[in-house]
Order: sequence, then C-alpha cells, then structure tokens
Amino acid sequence: MSARPITTQRGDVRGAFVFALLATFALLSLVVVVVGARSYRMINATAEQAFVSRTGMSYLLGKLRGADEAGQIEVRQELDVTVLTLGQTFGGEAYHTYIYCDGVAVREYFARADLPFSPDYGEKIFDAASLTFALEGSLLEIEIVDQGGRMHESAFYLQAAKEGGA
Repeated sequence: MSARPITTQRGDVRGAFVFALLATFALLSLVVVVVGARSYRMINATAEQAFVSRTGMSYLLGKLRGADEAGQIEVRQELDVTVLTLGQTFGGEAYHTYIYCDGVAVREYFARADLPFSPDYGEKIFDAASLTFALEGSLLEIEIVDQGGRMHESAFYLQAAKEGGA
C-alpha cells in the first residue's frame, strides 16, 4: 500500500474544516431565527395588551366624553348583557349607541331609540372577554378583561351630573 500524498490529506482536512464551519453557521442562524421568533411573539402579546388597555379604553372614554349630557348616559341590562347606552339627538330624533361585550369582543351598535336592542347587529371594536360598567352618581367605572385574563380599569366623572344627572 502506498501512502496518500500530503496534499490530498490537507485537502481532506480543509474540506472537513469548511464543512464544520458551514454547519456551525447554519446552527447559529437557526438559533437566531428561533430567538427572533420568540421575541416577535412577546412583542405582539405586549402590543395586544397595550391596544386593549390604551386604545380600547381610550375609545370608550372618548365616546363617553362625546355623550356627556344630562340624561344621555345609562347602564342597563338588555337580554342578559350589561350595556352602556349613550343617547344622542339628530334632527329632532333620538338615537342610542349601545356598547357591550359578547364574551369575545366589545361591540358597538347604533340605532334609533325606538328600536329594540339587538346584540347581533353590533360591530366589533376590540377583543375582550368581558366588559363591566358601574355607574354610581356621577362616577362611571369601567372594567375590561382581555382575552389573556388581564384586567384594565378606568373611571370617568360625568360632568353632566352637575347639570341634573347622568
């Protein structure tokens, strides 16, 4: 048997080294992708929580500010659903905006005041597991529980209460 030339042995070592280098690069690339995907999921979850706690609550508070007139804000039970009813008058005709949660999302339904409430017609505002309102005097407390079970609370002082009630 004859010994292999030294240049062939060096080529084998170089090939093994290049293969090991490429395998290491591929493995590290995979680790970076997995860590990046995990970070992306955490950022998305945080953004969703911020949406419910900030944007969703801000939307509700904005609607309350717009409807804060004496006798126009009411919390009531409609078909086993707690509903925030905001009254408005357009062209001499009364309308209601109903805000409620169906267990999946907070919804809003706008209709003439003489039409009965129907939760089937509401448009989705944002995802939530529950939404509760407590109106005591001129203070309206709002509690949203998001799909992850986290609670978000806010309170709104009704200015119109000074003018003769909510």
